[in-house]
Amino acid sequence: MISAKERSALAVSLIGVFGLLASCLATLGDGPSGTDVGAVTTPDASPTSSGAEDLAYTVTSVKGERVDGDNCVIARVMVTNNRVTYLDLGVHSTFPSPFRLVNAKGGKVRSVVKSLTIDWGIAPGDEGTGSVRFCAAGLASGNKVVLHHGSRKWTIGIPKPKPKPKPKPKRPVKAPRSPSKSDGGGGGGAYPGYNGPRRYAPGGRTWHPC
Repeated sequence: MISAKERSALAVSLIGVFGLLASCLATLGDGPSGTDVGAVTTPDASPTSSGAEDLAYTVTSVKGERVDGDNCVIARVMVTNNRVTYLDLGVHSTFPSPFRLVNAKGGKVRSVVKSLTIDWGIAPGDEGTGSVRFCAAGLASGNKVVLHHGSRKWTIGIPKPKPKPKPKPKRPVKAPRSPSKSDGGGGGGAYPGYNGPRRYAPGGRTWHPC
């Protein structure tokens, strides 16, 4: 038989155990909060991942020019390489192009062949020089077109082909001067200006000075 004193001690022990369990459960239920939360953070987005253009252009000059018999608009540009890869020097036919070419009436110039020429290779994050070329059959000689890039625009005149130089006329060849009577006449043209005594050959057609 358990005495009354032992039963009292056992009850106190059980109450202590239940209290400890209740405290643990309350702590687990609340969980971390506020600045103590170990949240997973993402690193700051780079210019490439934030939606920036792979290649950014700053136009320095624009002109119209005939290239290999085609009418073209050529824009000199500073190119910023926002890619994670190296941009090789040379001609690129596939590249991001935020440009728009329209005619004098505001209509889009169709069938434009574009190319980007990089003067020197550009490392990721660096910038370099190059040119963007727009060539099309719709660029008629003597007409004007407008190149748009963002809020900027340039009006360019397409040059007319230079006329071929005309061949120089040949100088006429002067015919030899026939002897006249003042030169002595009578077939004696071998002695021009001679008016002295003459000796005629048989037949009287030629003469010689005496």
